[in-house]
Amino acid sequence: MRKIIITISTLLGLSCSLFGQELTLKEKAIEEFKKEHYKEAIEILEKAVVETPNDAEIYYYLGWYNHYLAYDSRPLKGYDFTHSERIFSYLDKALELNPNYGDAKYFYGAECSGNAFNAMQNYDLEKLKYFYKRAFDKGAYPSWLIELGKNLLNSCPQNSILFAGGNADFDICSYLQLQQEFRKDITVIPIGNIDRPWYVEFLKNGLKGGVKPVVLSLTKNQIYDIHPFKWDTTTIPIPVPKEDIERYSLPGDYKLNWQVNPDLSSNRQHSKMRGENAKNRTYLSPQQAILLQIIEENYVLRPICFSNFCNPFFYGGLEKYFTNCGLISKLTAVDTKDKGIQNDYSEMEKLLRSENFKHYSDIIKNDLPRISGLTFSYHRTLYMLAKEYADNNDKEKLNGLINLYNHQLQIGFNEETEKYFRDELEKLKK
Repeated sequence: MRKIIITISTLLGLSCSLFGQELTLKEKAIEEFKKEHYKEAIEILEKAVVETPNDAEIYYYLGWYNHYLAYDSRPLKGYDFTHSERIFSYLDKALELNPNYGDAKYFYGAECSGNAFNAMQNYDLEKLKYFYKRAFDKGAYPSWLIELGKNLLNSCPQNSILFAGGNADFDICSYLQLQQEFRKDITVIPIGNIDRPWYVEFLKNGLKGGVKPVVLSLTKNQIYDIHPFKWDTTTIPIPVPKEDIERYSLPGDYKLNWQVNPDLSSNRQHSKMRGENAKNRTYLSPQQAILLQIIEENYVLRPICFSNFCNPFFYGGLEKYFTNCGLISKLTAVDTKDKGIQNDYSEMEKLLRSENFKHYSDIIKNDLPRISGLTFSYHRTLYMLAKEYADNNDKEKLNGLINLYNHQLQIGFNEETEKYFRDELEKLKK
């Protein structure tokens, strides 16, 4: 029995040494960050960088985690724009040690974006331009991303409002508009940021030489009093452009009836009427309230588009009125499924031209892993158009599209995804 106990103890000891090896400081920091122990993670990384001063990944994590504390967690003392140069220094060091570190370039761009938003808040055009140029100079906007941004903006009609999905599409469009004077007729709005009162006021005012304003009749007091509003599902009639009324042969007084659902709720019980059964209170979020206001006041005046990189949650049920053009969807006055116009194949054809992919292969050398997947929208759009050609037995156009795919999109960037689309395209030929 004694020998058995000793043997078991020995085996347990070996098991712990083999499978329970102590985490490195970097690994411990990552685990703390996962638990949302942000400051603890940074403290551990600061020890790790002393221990391993030539590890680019440690500097990258220091830049990322400090950036997160400054902008993405709750407001914390000491983590604001005065903290920014420290974040830049960490990311600079990561890139010094690994010049092709795509994630570090991405977060350098994100830090510049945070500073750019601060410049907007202060209506400082020169500083706004400076931070987008700084991001470009550091490699945050490589050629393939600039090309994607141009294709995105060129997908929009003249004088559009374009709701962007997040930093990736908003920042590249802002860089192009501010530094290259490209498609400045478009007002680009990051859809997730329209719950910030100062930004709503900024959109109303615009910035001369920088950002074209949108029409908003809300007063300053109303803007700065934005909060979750008590709300049940309600249909809001939206005035539509005259050209849509003519295009779809609609009655002169036609309105787009948008069913606006509450997007927030609480466990707080209430009843509107005496004797009514109590239920959880529901709300319209500030973001949805401002989206509703912008569309209600501007759709009759300007084309409204949504980047297809947006999270569908933000659409608020509007997608039934979307026409997909590839990289963007255009708001349309009618239910597009009902009218059979969910896809605008002529716009997809404009996008899928050889000249729009001159710099696509740059993604292999200048991969930004956090956002490079955006380019697979090209592949999805090409397949949708190819399927349309196959359904119409247009073999010449189908073969031309497959040829484009083989020579300009199938570059060995993500072989698994590319093989999937190649195989699906081949099936269409049969």
